[in-house]
Amino acid sequence: MDISIDEQLWARIKQKVDSGLYPSADAVMARALALLEERDLADSDPAIAKERDDFRAKVQVGIDDLRNGRYKVYSRENRQELLEDIKQRALKLEAESSNYPNPCQAGAWYASRWLAGRRGRSA
Repeated sequence: MDISIDEQLWARIKQKVDSGLYPSADAVMARALALLEERDLADSDPAIAKERDDFRAKVQVGIDDLRNGRYKVYSRENRQELLEDIKQRALKLEAESSNYPNPCQAGAWYASRWLAGRRGRSA
């Protein structure tokens, strides 16, 4: 089968192959198609689409907070403070809720709540 690909797209495919990430243009296209199918599946399942959109919204909050200086810097000198903050936040969050759909979501939930606390937000 022959496929026509414009020069810009071909350059991007070639760049992936030249970088060593993929062994051939076919491998790049196969991966691209697999990702497209994965996205289409997520778009067709409202629960997955909502979870993805919620995650993107949380990431955007983090980006906005960083851009607006809402974060705390830890260094070697105050690493004990960091460890204590993490411990206290984890204990607080564990006491608040232990109902998670799966362990990955629990980890993301803990991380997002901890980061929200580092930005001075209520958890």
